[in-house]
Amino acid sequence: MAETVKILQAPQAGLSDMAKLQDLNVESILENIRQRFEADQIYTYIGSILAAVNPYKTIPNLYDFEVMEAYDKRHIGDLPPHIYAIANDTYYSMWKQTANQCVLISGESGAGKTESTKFILNYLSKMSQASAVETGNDVSVEKCILQSSPILEAFGNAKTVYNNNSSRFGKFIQLAFSSRGVIEGGKVQDYLLEKNRVVGQNPGERNYHIFYALILGAPDEMKQKLGLGAPEKYKYINQSGCIKDPNINDQQIFSEVNEALKDMKLNDEQVSDVFELLGAILHIGNLDFITAGGAQVSSMSVLKQAADLLSVDEYQLANALTEKTRLLRGELISTPLDEHQARDSRDSLAMNLYARCFHWIISRINVRIRTKPTFHSVGVLDIFGFENFEVNRFEQFNINFANEKLQEYFNKHIFSLEQHEYNAEGLDWVDIDWQDNGECLDLIVRKLGLLSLIDEESRFPKGTDGTMLDKLHSNHAKNGFYIKPRVNNSKFGIKHYAGDVFYETTGFLEKNRDTFRDEMLTTIKESRSDFIYDLFEDMQESSQPNAAKKNRKKPTVSSQFQESLHSLMSTLSACNPYFVRCIKPNSTKAPNAFEKTLTLNQLRYSGMLETVKIRRAGFPVRRLFDDFVRRYRPLLGKDTQSSHSQHKCISLLSSYESTNQKWQIGRTKVFLKEDLEIKLERDRAERVETLVTKAKACFKGYLARKAYKATVAKIVFVQKYCRMYRQRRRFLNLKDATITLQRYERGRKARQLFHVMMEERRLEEERKREEQRRRAEEEQRELERLKAEAKLRELEELQAKLEEEARIKAEEEAAQKKREEEERQRVLQKAKAIETAKRLEEEQAKIRAEEERLKLENELRIRREEEALRLEKEEAERLVEEKRLEEEVRRREEELAYAMQQVMTHFDDSIAQLNSPSDLNLDKYYGDMFEEADQDSEYQDDDPDEDSVSRKSDDLQYWEGYLNMKCGGMVNTWKKRYCVLRDETLMWFRAKQEALKSGWLMKKGGGTSTLSRRNWRKRFFVLKGIELAYYESDSDGAPCKGIINIKQTKDILDSSFGRESSLDIITDKRTYHIVADNADDLSEWFSILMRVKNANEYELKQMQDEDANPKNAIGTLDVAVIDSVVPVHLQTKPNAFAIITAERVFNMSADSPEDMNGWLKALTQYHKGQRTYSKEEILMSGWLTKENTGTISRPGITRKKRYFILTSHSLDIYKSVDLQHKLGAIALNRLCSVTVPDDKMFKEIDLPLPTNSPVASPTMRRRKLSWGKKSKIKMDLRTAMFQGGRRHTWSSKMMRNLFRCYPRSKPSWLHDLRTWKFTIHSRRYSYNLFTPSNDEAWKWTYAIQEVIDSKPPIETPSQILIKELREASLNGYNDEIDKIYKLNPILRNVPYMLKSPLLPLPYGQIMSSNLDKGYTTLQDEAVKIFNVLQGSEQLPDPMPVIQGILQTCQDLKPLQDEVYCQLVKQTTWVKDADNLNNLRNWQILCCMCCTFIPSRSILRYVRFHIKRQVELSPKTQMAAYAGYALEALKRTRTREFVPSRDEIIAILGRRDMNATVFCHGGGSCQISINSSTTAGQVIHTLVKGMNLDSCYNRFSLYEKSGLVEKAIDDRSVVADILAKFESQNAQNDDGNKDSRFRARGLSDRGKPWQLFFKLFCFLDTQSVKPDSIEYSFLFEQAHEEVIRGKFPATDEQLIHLSALRMQFDKGDYVHGDWINDLTEVYPVDRLKVKPKEDNDFGFQQRDRKDTFISGTLRGIGEKTLKRLQKSASDDNILESVYRDDVSATITAIIDKWRTLKGTSAERAQNIYMSFMRSWKYFGSRLFEVECHDGRQTYPKNIWLSVNKSMVAVHKINDPNPLDEFPYEKILSFGAPIPNEYKIIVEGRRSELTFDTTEVFEIAKLMKAYINEIVKKRNMIPA
Repeated sequence: MAETVKILQAPQAGLSDMAKLQDLNVESILENIRQRFEADQIYTYIGSILAAVNPYKTIPNLYDFEVMEAYDKRHIGDLPPHIYAIANDTYYSMWKQTANQCVLISGESGAGKTESTKFILNYLSKMSQASAVETGNDVSVEKCILQSSPILEAFGNAKTVYNNNSSRFGKFIQLAFSSRGVIEGGKVQDYLLEKNRVVGQNPGERNYHIFYALILGAPDEMKQKLGLGAPEKYKYINQSGCIKDPNINDQQIFSEVNEALKDMKLNDEQVSDVFELLGAILHIGNLDFITAGGAQVSSMSVLKQAADLLSVDEYQLANALTEKTRLLRGELISTPLDEHQARDSRDSLAMNLYARCFHWIISRINVRIRTKPTFHSVGVLDIFGFENFEVNRFEQFNINFANEKLQEYFNKHIFSLEQHEYNAEGLDWVDIDWQDNGECLDLIVRKLGLLSLIDEESRFPKGTDGTMLDKLHSNHAKNGFYIKPRVNNSKFGIKHYAGDVFYETTGFLEKNRDTFRDEMLTTIKESRSDFIYDLFEDMQESSQPNAAKKNRKKPTVSSQFQESLHSLMSTLSACNPYFVRCIKPNSTKAPNAFEKTLTLNQLRYSGMLETVKIRRAGFPVRRLFDDFVRRYRPLLGKDTQSSHSQHKCISLLSSYESTNQKWQIGRTKVFLKEDLEIKLERDRAERVETLVTKAKACFKGYLARKAYKATVAKIVFVQKYCRMYRQRRRFLNLKDATITLQRYERGRKARQLFHVMMEERRLEEERKREEQRRRAEEEQRELERLKAEAKLRELEELQAKLEEEARIKAEEEAAQKKREEEERQRVLQKAKAIETAKRLEEEQAKIRAEEERLKLENELRIRREEEALRLEKEEAERLVEEKRLEEEVRRREEELAYAMQQVMTHFDDSIAQLNSPSDLNLDKYYGDMFEEADQDSEYQDDDPDEDSVSRKSDDLQYWEGYLNMKCGGMVNTWKKRYCVLRDETLMWFRAKQEALKSGWLMKKGGGTSTLSRRNWRKRFFVLKGIELAYYESDSDGAPCKGIINIKQTKDILDSSFGRESSLDIITDKRTYHIVADNADDLSEWFSILMRVKNANEYELKQMQDEDANPKNAIGTLDVAVIDSVVPVHLQTKPNAFAIITAERVFNMSADSPEDMNGWLKALTQYHKGQRTYSKEEILMSGWLTKENTGTISRPGITRKKRYFILTSHSLDIYKSVDLQHKLGAIALNRLCSVTVPDDKMFKEIDLPLPTNSPVASPTMRRRKLSWGKKSKIKMDLRTAMFQGGRRHTWSSKMMRNLFRCYPRSKPSWLHDLRTWKFTIHSRRYSYNLFTPSNDEAWKWTYAIQEVIDSKPPIETPSQILIKELREASLNGYNDEIDKIYKLNPILRNVPYMLKSPLLPLPYGQIMSSNLDKGYTTLQDEAVKIFNVLQGSEQLPDPMPVIQGILQTCQDLKPLQDEVYCQLVKQTTWVKDADNLNNLRNWQILCCMCCTFIPSRSILRYVRFHIKRQVELSPKTQMAAYAGYALEALKRTRTREFVPSRDEIIAILGRRDMNATVFCHGGGSCQISINSSTTAGQVIHTLVKGMNLDSCYNRFSLYEKSGLVEKAIDDRSVVADILAKFESQNAQNDDGNKDSRFRARGLSDRGKPWQLFFKLFCFLDTQSVKPDSIEYSFLFEQAHEEVIRGKFPATDEQLIHLSALRMQFDKGDYVHGDWINDLTEVYPVDRLKVKPKEDNDFGFQQRDRKDTFISGTLRGIGEKTLKRLQKSASDDNILESVYRDDVSATITAIIDKWRTLKGTSAERAQNIYMSFMRSWKYFGSRLFEVECHDGRQTYPKNIWLSVNKSMVAVHKINDPNPLDEFPYEKILSFGAPIPNEYKIIVEGRRSELTFDTTEVFEIAKLMKAYINEIVKKRNMIPA
């Protein structure tokens, strides 16, 4: 405290306010500042402006808390100058001036602006905390604002040559205060972060503080996790040579930042994400590139570290850094970058990562301190100071431009506005000259100024820094503030207010464009980290549709900065400013050093002398007369006579200073000097305190008297209740005694009555028992009598029955004998008759046969003639019928045209004619297509209560009103309907659509009672406005049973339970229980009721004004099908008109002629489409052929040529180009889609066909034409196609017959029939559109897609709620989350089917490659999957269902998110977490998580759901599945196949699965894998397990079947390969070629598929030791190449190698040994038929006659061989010769084997390998390819050799290459099209092109070798 008092009372050196200087010049100001600086008095006033000199040291006790308290409520000038005095004045000026305040801190870099900002914030925070303690408020906001400073400094400040803590960005901190002076929130606005500093710094400077703090201050575990080491290892922070600074404590910075981030409520995961991103940036800086087939990453280990920290795939990141892709006609084309371009990509990635992270941190700070609009605010501007380095770049240009704007603002407020106001008010004033920088600003910002030219050049694709500089010179060389260098270089200069600055233009345009390549953005957006994705979520790719236009309109960095600076100036202009001018005393940052020249320059360009002059002579305080009187009314005496405010002001001021030196009176204001104002304020405060004391005394007395009276009243009240209590106790005791007596008396009487009743009951029971006994005895006697009589009766009946049966039997035997005799006689007679008839029939048959033969021949002849006549007659009738139909159509059109001209006349005749069956017969021809919804409603007279006046819009696009209508058909009665014409649809309703919602609901009501289901009542509910009414029925005039005012309800609750979907409406008197049929209906009711309850009047009016909903209409009519609208005459309906369509006539009647005319005009304009388009509206137009799909259409009109116009909202269809007849429109929204053009031949082609065409003749349909008639048919067809005539339909059968007449190649004239098809999928239909031009088809496709993409995204309720859940979870609002789930049933489990998908899915039929899957639309498939989920628990085997769901999601990618949402819905709010249905859904969710990665928003939602369910039910089976699913989401990779059955079983068991990996020699091993294990991870495990870490060559994993194999990419998921194996094996077993999966690119040849482990890259085959495991792999793979025929050797050499292999496998030859399978030791393909070729490799060849194959097939000459092949009638001879050849080869191998007797297996192996190594190119992989060389340098069939150093071209079986191409010479390689491989070699004119099916294998192997070269060059260990 003593030190504080000493500082405040210390004598002031010089003058504390330079406005009091007597000698006003720059030298006196400089001397005054120097004196105060040397006395450690660094602050000096210039009126209310504060000049602060940076001391570059700590001045003790200058900023203590006691100093803050001393300046509280003190005026400027009461105490020595201090930054706290300015802060204090801004704080209290909010009340004094009732306006926002701001403090502008300016100065050069290193002048102390940032520290001054912190001091002001500290002071304001202390003032707020003091006020908060008084009012009892929380002070957490102040803490957060203060804690934001360490974060902003660490991430935004850096060491420069001028300043150790230089702000490399600008910030404006705005603090919002309440009326009580408490900080309630704030906002931080940043400006122009210097991103370039992240990747490079000038010598002696540092990167941003946070990088050094992270490396030097982070704990070891964090640094180990981030892979960080010493700071000297990282290029981004070591290139400037300055890493540590003694004045900067990096460890402390990290600690402060870590603590501050937690205060900002960033959780541990978010903090870790930020540090991981910083670590990734450091690793990215260490990436370097070399040239090898384009730029290649030199260090994959560094890249992997960076990729892991960014949670992206390292290979994808490497491709993004080294390749550039572009989209050409729907195909992505990759181009390799050079080293310089790759480094630019690296730096761009680092800069954008840091900038996005910085903005994210500021946004989180703003979220933490945000508030609603409050009382007033104080803003503090700390922006970068003026900079002038040796090399000034784009950043310095923008920084200095900002300082020019701030200087202009300072000049405007201090000089311009102030002097202007003096002159305007008529003060006695002499203007002061000052330096104006307006012309300099005009040079920068005016039209065609520097910024304008830089932006213009930035938007030109070919614009360069040089062309930009030329434009600057040519436009501004003559400007006085522009400096053109005398020597031509890349610089230009500007004369700023602070001095001349030259700017280096290199990199100007690139920095201004701020481009970020799409490849990089795509890679970053695919990051698994939500944090990384969120940073770039709003950044769009330039390759998207509309990208070109968006890029042209994309704002540049300078334009964005200019806009934000303009916004800042607007904000500052609305505030009362305070200025703090920071001064740098020296350029060496040394304490106690004062450089006069440097300080003098700052004083001059800042206008300090002029400021002192104007502050000394001027009157900075000014108030309006009334405001002055109101403010200082306490100082005005009561004797002031004048009532005029001006006179009062003069009177008061004269009493203080009569000489008028310190004040003047203007026309409307009082002008004061600051010291006079301070005196007035001091006296006012004393006077107000005196008056307030008196007022407080009076008020306290009043309160005391009031309290006394209240106490007396309370005493009387207590006494009254005490007396009452005593009397009431006495009464209650008497009452209790009386009740006791009454109780005993009643008991006595009750007991007496009880005994009497018991006796009577006993006697009655005895009487009943006696009667019962007697009755039982009588019944027993009667029963015995009846039994005896029945027995006697049965005996008599039995005897009679036996006698009757004996009689009947005797009669039947006699009759049977008689019948048998008669039958025998009849049979004999029949046999005789048959024999006679047969003889006669044989004689007559011969006669009839001859007659029949003659008759049939005659009938056949007649039938043939009749058939020919009938065909001719049918053809003639068909032609006549067509003419008749054409005449009928023409006549009908004429009649319709005539009907349209009739106005109000001949109604009966017109209708009779239109509906006559003999005329048009429309109803009979097309059928009845219209039927009313309610048949029981008859026409009634007009209701006077209803609105019968039609309403329309100005453009006739909306029309509504009541109409009486009827139509033909079964229902022909007039009915009154409310009709609405909107969106090209005419709708009619029962009544006017005033209700917000209506429908049937079940209701039970009355308190909280529980009624049975049968007591419920079904009611029709109608919501109109705020009233919910319910009726007995939905008919007109139904009685209303009740009305509920929604606004007056207490609450509306969702009370759904189990299968019941219900809600409760709670009012003051009762509770209404309402039940809906399903959850969707309930959700709609609940949403609309809550909207009405919470809506204000405006929102309610908007809801009531909504258009009619077509869903509620009882009938609709598309205006596109209207043929005409005509007025008709009817006596009973005078205002009638008719709507005529092709199917029906609708009769309408309006209430007045005006309404009828309005309807006629609207309908006529609509259906005729009479519309004019502006030039801007039409995006594209032209003729297209339209075909509807998925609809039933009439023959002959499936395809029509129409004129289409594309607008920004729809695709309009017209009949002709004059736009007079609009046929319809296709409304376009975000869910519509358009397919790419497809080359298609019409199956049905409408062509004119002559009658003499052979295709049309019946003969052609019955027989196949001979080849001799080809030319005639072609001539006839060409004539038929290009001549006029009637139109006929060519069937597909006709086309097939046509093509049979021609060779396989299509005739050239048939290309005229080729068209290009593209399809538009809209909400209701899909349309196939055809155009003959490919370019035109693509133009239409792109244009339509551009319109679709311009539409806003369609959001479903589920998506909106998911966003609300995200916001609530980010802010930690758990109560809000529970509320969202409670109020929205759509998010919860339901027991019934889903009606519509939860997410918006694209329209249109699904175009699947596999047609037998039966997919329809995405919407239907989504509903089907949900229905399957409902009953999944009842399935005995869930595997097929799970695989079916997964396969559907695999085929239909958009359904993946939908299924995730369905599973989340069905696992939310489940009562029993471990019930079977819930666990089954969780199992399916686990399978989904292991197979598919959802989109980012759904992924975040799924993670949130899983974590929440675990928290709600932690110790359950469900929680175990949830944890498994959450872990799976972290590692899931993109899959090509759905999981196999074994994988699903493993997932359901929450365990890993086993996979078998094979290797040479039949060995195998079991490895444990999961759904995301990659082949690279398996290889790493196997290499480590076999101790192959130090091997010389590289291994890989293969998929293999027999000799067919394919290398598996390291990134491939092993589970995918196993799933493919399972499906392929199942296909082999079942013989089903249409299996669900199919192995790609391989054929198994009947052998099982296996995972195989073998060598991939042969880097050093000579150094491998013979006793190593690697040697065994090398030997086996060398032998494998031999038996595949991919090793150049002679026949003798191959036999020798085969014998060595036999010796290695079986040892010495034993008599009788034989080679059963020659393919295991010898390349049998060489034995197949082919010409013999000589080979001089290795051993010397013997003469042909001495070889062992002499006389076999391979010894035959080429000509003889061809003759043999030609003459052979079958393959028997070839097969016989081939068998002989094989037998001879085996014999030769065995002979050679015998010679190796005694050779050990190891010796045989070494000999074998020595021979293989003797080939110079051993280790090369040989691919058999077909070469396409225009110069014919190479043979057609060659070997392409790929090895560790080059690519070579060999003749087949030739060991010496024809050409060698080292990798350093290869510029690029790849497969531009399937099965074609290209290599571009430096110095070679033409590119190498090869045809092969192994393009991917070749490219993979070349890339692997190039990566190894890169590693070797950079000395990276294997």
